[in-house]
Amino acid sequence: MVRGIIVGHSEFAKAMVNTAEQIVGKQPDLEIISNKGVSCEVLSEKIAKIIHSNENQETVVFVDLPGGSCTISCYGLLKDNSELNIIVGVNLPMLIEFFMLRDKHSVNELVPILIDKGRDNIFKLRCKK
Repeated sequence: MVRGIIVGHSEFAKAMVNTAEQIVGKQPDLEIISNKGVSCEVLSEKIAKIIHSNENQETVVFVDLPGGSCTISCYGLLKDNSELNIIVGVNLPMLIEFFMLRDKHSVNELVPILIDKGRDNIFKLRCKK
């Protein structure tokens, strides 16, 4: 099973995971990290510690938005491991898809599916006439 690390500003990551779990059920192999009250350096250390706790386990790191301390912290990790799978701009459909498919696909198969799912669920709602 692919492990997930969700990184976000304040309580965003926790709220998103709680919402997704209400839809698909409680999830194992999942870490939630908030930037609340921590520096980029400390945030990066927290993420790295989780990744290094089991380097053999495939992992996807989800970040809430481009820029800001969460993305900066993850970007620093890429310098040491360019193969790290970090998806920026996580949304609820993407996270639910991750939960439903992470035991069926390798991380390399899964990442493009998740990115497509996230993009496909952003659109302008229109009324058909």
